[in-house]
Amino acid sequence: MRRELGMVFILVFSALIIPPQVSAGGIGSVDPGVSDVPTWQIGDKWIYAGSFDPTILVQEAGVSAVVGKINGDATTTVESITEMMVANVSTMVYQTSSRANFDKGGVALDGYTGNLYIEYQVDEVVRVSDLATISSDLSLNVIYVPYGISSLTQDIADITISNSYDPANEGYDFPLRNGETWNTSYYSSTSWSGASDYITPFPPPTSGHNFTNWEVTDIGKPENRLGEQIGYGGCNASYELTSYDENGTETAFEWFCPEVANYAWSHTEEDIGLVIDFRLKQYLPVGSTGVEATQNPGYRNNKISVETDSSITALDTPLGVWANVTDSSGNPQSGIDVEIRYEIESFSTTLTTSSNGSVWTTINVGGEKDSSETTVDYASHGIVAKTTSFGGIIGVSTITLDENIVGLDLVAALERASILRNRSGELVNLNAISGFNVLPGDQLYVELPVYNRGITATLPTDVHLKYPDGFEISKSLPSLQLFEQYIFSMNWTVPENASIENQTIQWEVDRNNMNTNDADSSNNLGILPLFVGRAPTFVAENLSGWTLDKLFLNASASNDEDGGIVWCEFNIPYDDGTRKMAYQKIMKQNCAVNWTWTDDGIYDVMVTIYDEEGDSVEEALQVEILNRAPMIEIISFRDEVKVEHPVTLYVMANDSDSEDTWPGLVDVHWPQANCDEGYYTRTCTTTAWQEGLQTFVAVGTDDDGNQSYASIDILFTNIAPHDVAVSMWDEQGEVIKAESQMTWKVYEDQYVELSARAEDSMDDLDNLHYDWDFGSSTDGRESRVPVGWTQAGMRTVKVNAIDSEGAQSGWVERWVDVQNVNPVVEPLPEIMAVAEGQFVTLTGKASDTPSDMASLEICWDIDPGADTDGFGSADDDCDVIGENLTWSWDLAGEHTVVFHVTDDDGARNSSTATVTVINLPPMVRISQVDNAVAGIPVLLDASNTLDSKGDKTFLTVVWDVDCTTDGDGDGVVDNDADLVGMRVNHTFSKAGVWKVKAIVWDEDVENPASQSMEIEVDSPDRTAIEEVFASLSGDESNPFLQLLALALVLSCIVLIMKRVRKKPESMWENEDEGIMERPMAPPSLNLFDNIQSEEETKDVVGLPLPESGLPEGWTMEQWKHYGHQWVANADESSNERGQM
Repeated sequence: MRRELGMVFILVFSALIIPPQVSAGGIGSVDPGVSDVPTWQIGDKWIYAGSFDPTILVQEAGVSAVVGKINGDATTTVESITEMMVANVSTMVYQTSSRANFDKGGVALDGYTGNLYIEYQVDEVVRVSDLATISSDLSLNVIYVPYGISSLTQDIADITISNSYDPANEGYDFPLRNGETWNTSYYSSTSWSGASDYITPFPPPTSGHNFTNWEVTDIGKPENRLGEQIGYGGCNASYELTSYDENGTETAFEWFCPEVANYAWSHTEEDIGLVIDFRLKQYLPVGSTGVEATQNPGYRNNKISVETDSSITALDTPLGVWANVTDSSGNPQSGIDVEIRYEIESFSTTLTTSSNGSVWTTINVGGEKDSSETTVDYASHGIVAKTTSFGGIIGVSTITLDENIVGLDLVAALERASILRNRSGELVNLNAISGFNVLPGDQLYVELPVYNRGITATLPTDVHLKYPDGFEISKSLPSLQLFEQYIFSMNWTVPENASIENQTIQWEVDRNNMNTNDADSSNNLGILPLFVGRAPTFVAENLSGWTLDKLFLNASASNDEDGGIVWCEFNIPYDDGTRKMAYQKIMKQNCAVNWTWTDDGIYDVMVTIYDEEGDSVEEALQVEILNRAPMIEIISFRDEVKVEHPVTLYVMANDSDSEDTWPGLVDVHWPQANCDEGYYTRTCTTTAWQEGLQTFVAVGTDDDGNQSYASIDILFTNIAPHDVAVSMWDEQGEVIKAESQMTWKVYEDQYVELSARAEDSMDDLDNLHYDWDFGSSTDGRESRVPVGWTQAGMRTVKVNAIDSEGAQSGWVERWVDVQNVNPVVEPLPEIMAVAEGQFVTLTGKASDTPSDMASLEICWDIDPGADTDGFGSADDDCDVIGENLTWSWDLAGEHTVVFHVTDDDGARNSSTATVTVINLPPMVRISQVDNAVAGIPVLLDASNTLDSKGDKTFLTVVWDVDCTTDGDGDGVVDNDADLVGMRVNHTFSKAGVWKVKAIVWDEDVENPASQSMEIEVDSPDRTAIEEVFASLSGDESNPFLQLLALALVLSCIVLIMKRVRKKPESMWENEDEGIMERPMAPPSLNLFDNIQSEEETKDVVGLPLPESGLPEGWTMEQWKHYGHQWVANADESSNERGQM
């Protein structure tokens, strides 16, 4: 396959260098007359639009590919002009290269789709004197990229195919004239080099003889029968060149355009299925002026023209040759070295142009023949003139040698005569090589050429044309120059009743001998032989047979009525295995062939019968091929199976005439079985739903639709209930979905319904019995029972299904996760703030499932910040049991209580409340001091002060024993902390009325309470020493003694300086803090009822009511205990207002 693929592309591109066909001159055509050899210069370029479609070629090469039309521009360039030895002769040659990059996307190749990239190059060596090809090298680099993925790139080929020709291949025979014919005979040699993974090994070098006939068949503008033209805008005066093989069959066509010095269009449709097309787009000559690349070649800036004494001459005669060098305006160029070469005779000379721009020499034309033999001359050779000036330019002129040169010779040219035969719309060109064979009914378009092979012009005369039926007409013939041709046309239709015979068409030139100097009047009469024959007769009978049978296709009885042998070509259709029709052509001399079809159908075998005259007839031989039904058999390794249990059935099938390899393609389906593998399957795993004997049928269908049947019986026996599906339903009839590990989740005291549904054979389904492990039993298709659980935990339920034959499913176990329901606690209400020691009563509410209510533990945690029971967390202590709580707090602040409940599973819930306890300042009560004497200690007692039990222990009491003196210097006279303590002794220094104040505070130090009283101090009876002390202090002090005492004190201070400390600042320096505001409302009298001691219940000094009466909101009991505080506050407020 790899070799075939590579060869395909080689065939494709090798064919690109074959000159192909286009036909018929278009509108605007001009007769080019006679054209001599054109010349090229280094750098001249021709750009062609190239396209080819190798799809059919690729497929016929056995490669699965769809390529489609491939397009690309090809550029031909003259690379150099040099000399080389050709047949031992130094020969001037052009070296040209043609390059193109072709690419095509969406190319299908061996099941892949991708991009095809082709680098194409042809290097040729072309003889300057006649443009004959000496050698050509075709280089190809073909790459295929599947799916456009570069990593999958396949290198199809990177090779060079070299061809050489001996003698050179003359595709042209200059000078060109309409109607001229010639033939070439040469040997070609081919060799391969390079590398390719697809072509291994390379073909060996080959050589062979080639023979080709050429004819100028048309002139004018290149155009095909579809009206298509080239892209180049000029070339209206071109020649159509047609080549024929030895049998007269057309092989190639080319339009040669003298205007662009090269071919303008090449096109071919090869028998191998390759369509190639190259059309000129641009011509870019170098050293030229006025060039329009797409339509006008302009003109060379400098050129050499070659002229001879005569364009035709006899053999071995001298010939004068001129070479003229001019510029673009025709001005002669002197002093230019010019080499004149007549290479066929190895002649070469170099001369310098004179003032007229010319050089002249004489050559001997010799007698060498060329490789393009014609009937009108002996040989033709080119004379080359070359100069290296102006970048190197060349001129060429062709000299024709005639061994029998004459002055005038009119020729009725039979060898150039042609007939365009129209047979039922099929056009075929007939010529002298193919022969002029016709059938009754053929329409003939006949061209009868006349030319002058003499060197002088002819006189006008006439030509007589005679039809096969004897009818004759006369037509005028104008004067003809050397080798000039004139074509007469006539139309004739072969009569339907024409006999089998030889007939002629005649044309006679100058019957009246107007040209008396005609050197050879014997060639004035042309006789074109027509053979009117019969088409061969097809004789064969239609036949039928079976696939794989060898059938004998027999058309051997076919014959040719006009005599001679016949042979047949069978075009046999068949299925190529891809469900596409393929065709095989077989040529048979005896018109009989054997063929075997592998697929059924009706096939029309087209048989073409050929006779010796080239006539043919195509008829259809119909063959009906009958399909063979497939073979099918079912086998099983078991003939008895439990019902609903799988049994695997295997189908052995083959189709002897399948397009696929053995065992062929047979589709098997099971019309009554439900196969796990699907409906279409050769392996069927199935079962039955009822007990008993079951029959299974398989149907085999081949690729032609024929079917075969096979069956098998399997006994199905009883099975136990199985696949018990257990489900659970809630009180609302909704399915409770099992979670992981097939476990249901329910709650305590939740009643659900369990359902069990077993599978069994259809015989037993409605009579099943179900047993549950908790004591319930039911009968029927399905079992449904209620159940519930009062205790949390993992529980199991089991069910067993039993059929009528006692077969059991076995206990099927499921798990139930009975989840505890957490107790529910209602949120505690918000609580108003209370005073220290004031009781609060709360009631908590909780609920749980009925089974847990009796065991529910209900508690209060009074202090959630402390874990008093040492178990669990700090907020789960059971300080008070029960729903009700009555409690008080001695300390002010926010206190949290937690109401919590716990069920028997340890699930707990709680609610929290915060109680704000407000602190009340203490109620200062001081005891009355009687009989105070100066110098004798008295007891100052505030122990009857009232406060909460918690605060009473931590009260702080300070005494200002002289409310008239600012002892601490803070500007307030009655807030000095002279003494500290609940009960203190103090000695008044002198007699008088002293105002004493007790200041008391609890934890709220910013809100102290106070009470003042006046103490009357009497004078004492003093001794002498007491008098001395009296002189140092008090109202009776002596200044002199005081100074003396001061001196002694200062001396002591110096000694103990380091021990002296600054007196702490009074806490009462802030005047605002020392003022006890009047209570906004009286405190509750019962706050301290339970905490008064005997000492606290002693009588206190009774206070008279204010003049305004009892303060608003106060009771007498309150006034009895707190009135002194109210009076003290009122006095302080009055003093402050007075100071202001």
